Amino acid sequence: MTYSDPKYPIVNPSPSVDDCISAFRISDYFTAIGLTSASWGYGYIFGKPHRLATASTAAALGLTAAGMLMLQDSRGRLMGYVENEREVKKYGAWSQQLAGSADQVGQRFPTAVVSKGNVNWPKPDLQAKNM
Repeated sequence: MTYSDPKYPIVNPSPSVDDCISAFRISDYFTAIGLTSASWGYGYIFGKPHRLATASTAAALGLTAAGMLMLQDSRGRLMGYVENEREVKKYGAWSQQLAGSADQVGQRFPTAVVSKGNVNWPKPDLQAKNM
């Protein structure tokens, strides 16, 4: 988590993986295709004795990294840390936004300022089957 308040409107302060996947943009998919393809090419070029096996392994690693990057970018947009104009239009802004200027005690320990009332962040339900 970053030490600063979000610069853009918050859409969902605590998005789940499903929320992040549903908020993917077409640019996220192109990023995944590009990163996977580049990884396959890298594995093919530098995996001389076993080119196809190395290329396939590199592509799998590239796809994994691309998936994590896509989720990170989508989560940042939903939480308001990255430009999210499309998400605000599609899903709407969160009802409790942080105020524009935060009371910065120090760069290391900032204090969030809420525009209205207390912030009640959603807490996920515990769904453990072994308890």
